[in-house]
Amino acid sequence: MAIQLLNTFKMKKRDFLKNCLLTTAPLAIGVLNKLPLEMLNSDIHKLTIGNANCTIYKDLLFNYKATDYFINAEPNELESYLTKYNINPDQINSPFIAMLIELDDRKILIDTGSGYSNTPISFRGRTFPLKGQLLSLLSQSEVDNESITDVIITHFHPDHIGGIYSDGKLNYPNAKFHVHQKEWDYWNTNKSINENPLFQLFVEKNIKPLSNENLSFVKQDEYEIIPGITSIIASGHTPGQIAILIKSGDESILYTSDSFLHPIHIEKLNWRTNYDNDHKKARSTREKLLNISITENALINSFHFDFPGLGIAEQNESNWKWISKA
Repeated sequence: MAIQLLNTFKMKKRDFLKNCLLTTAPLAIGVLNKLPLEMLNSDIHKLTIGNANCTIYKDLLFNYKATDYFINAEPNELESYLTKYNINPDQINSPFIAMLIELDDRKILIDTGSGYSNTPISFRGRTFPLKGQLLSLLSQSEVDNESITDVIITHFHPDHIGGIYSDGKLNYPNAKFHVHQKEWDYWNTNKSINENPLFQLFVEKNIKPLSNENLSFVKQDEYEIIPGITSIIASGHTPGQIAILIKSGDESILYTSDSFLHPIHIEKLNWRTNYDNDHKKARSTREKLLNISITENALINSFHFDFPGLGIAEQNESNWKWISKA
């Protein structure tokens, strides 16, 4: 009798659990379907700046070394900062991002990620896979890449230009491409002859073909590309790098591209990286952009900071500090 009662109890328990699952599963799915996309995908972050809807996408996560990020830092001081930020000196996580701005009838993409291809790049006997996910993330956001009206390229390094083309096909065929004349001239003349050959290969595949597309050159140090979206020359990392100031209503955000590779570069403006073309200009650009962020009361979006790279810079006399707003 005890065994019979136990078996009955087990059967009722299974029926109970089954009924619970049948009842609650559709509810759970319904709730998930109604959640904002950014809650379902940690590689997508949405925010509004006035009337502008902005989406930041994490195209890829890469790793760098402290020896390349802080090449002139005094060892003891560097050690204290690595401890402060809990940094593994051999593995500094660094996202590659892109930003989509939807404003009025325009869809403006800033940078294109590292690119995606089924065929790895072959270079000097080595292969480099292209697994950037920007196009996939745009699709998840229900953004048709053919609906992009403008693409702004901040500079011509692979993690910013690699997604312009995929296997020879232009990914944003209806867009006008905006680049700075100084950046174009540098990479399309012998001025860049000493640059990393892999970087030159990316330029060959993704930048030079744009000469046959809808291409617009920014020539001024500051220029309103589109109403509310202004480019600001940010030389140093590359000769024609630009930062982008987005203003709508009484709100603004400053996309700093690669002017800062880590929050430590905000605190230590003089610390150099292996990736800057002109260290003196890079240092000057850092200070200029920080001052603009204060003047404009702007949120900052920094390309290589922990995703989504949002925060503000606080100033105390001549010292600066990064305050994350993620």
